[in-house]
Order: sequence, then C-alpha cells, then structure tokens
Amino acid sequence: MTDKRCPHCGQASVEEQATNEETTSHSEKYICLNCSETFGTNVSDLTLAPEKHCDTFYFSHGGFFGGSQFIKVEERDGYADLIVGSPYRDSDRDDVRFRIMLSEWHDIKTTLFYDLFVLSWKDTYHDPDILDGTQWELRLEFDDRATVEKSGSNAFPALYDELVDYLKPYFDQGDFERE
Repeated sequence: MTDKRCPHCGQASVEEQATNEETTSHSEKYICLNCSETFGTNVSDLTLAPEKHCDTFYFSHGGFFGGSQFIKVEERDGYADLIVGSPYRDSDRDDVRFRIMLSEWHDIKTTLFYDLFVLSWKDTYHDPDILDGTQWELRLEFDDRATVEKSGSNAFPALYDELVDYLKPYFDQGDFERE
C-alpha cells in the first residue's frame, strides 16, 4: 500500500503495480483497489518522464459571481515565470508576476504528475444540471508531445480540491481585493 490516492475515485486503497525487473523502466503506475482503475506513468526511459518536458502549466477556476483566477508557470532559461491573474481583472496589467527557481517549478510538476496524477484525469467533467457555478481549466504544454488539456463545469476529478489547496499559497501571493 501507498499514501497515494486514486484520481478516479479519491480512495487511498492504492497499490503500486509491479514492474518487470528485466527492463530499465521507471514505474509510477498504480491500481486502485476500490475502483480497479489504473493511473500514473510508466516510462521506459527516465529522460522521457513528463516533468522533464513540461514547460508550461496553466490553471484557472472560478465562476460568474466570484470571478475567475488563473495561475500560469512558464519555464525560461534558468528560471520560471509564475503569473497570477486577478479574479476581477480588467487587463493584463492586473496580473502579478513572480520569478521562481527551477527547483520550485520542478516541485510543482512532481506534485502535478506524481501526487495528483493530472495526466490520468478525464479530459472533461460536466454537470449539466447546474447552470451557474464553477468552471475550471488545466493545461500542460510540453516540448516533446501534444498539449494536455483538462476542464470542467460544475464537476471535478477526485483530487481537484487537493490541486486547489496546493495552489492556494500562489493565489494568495496575488493578494487581490475587489474594489
């Protein structure tokens, strides 16, 4: 057993799948003992791991009455830019920009890929019975594969709240107040 949680049902009854000892593959692949879904990554070559090639992360969430915030991290040469958008923004000038070290950017990617398993989330989550509410979008851009996009309207993956909690200190750095 592990302390990981299933991104499909949210349960902690998860077991790491065995890897073939004869291969040099790096496995972060799990199976949920509750819903039987598999998730995680199984990379045959560590140089192909998603955190090595992800250079942009974007996440936005919000709704009509509360505004919509976003966070964007873009890797640069030797650092990363972190941009926090105000929920009540009128222009790009309302965004707050920070420069973070690549080690912090790597920690963010590790959390996204190996704790929250965002690559295993469904592409869309939608609750058609709610008209107003929360819309969200997550986008990951890579230098070696297609962009990954996940989104939802009033429906969420099992580990969504953990993502929002993880990003809260970054959102708080913007310290936005409604005028």
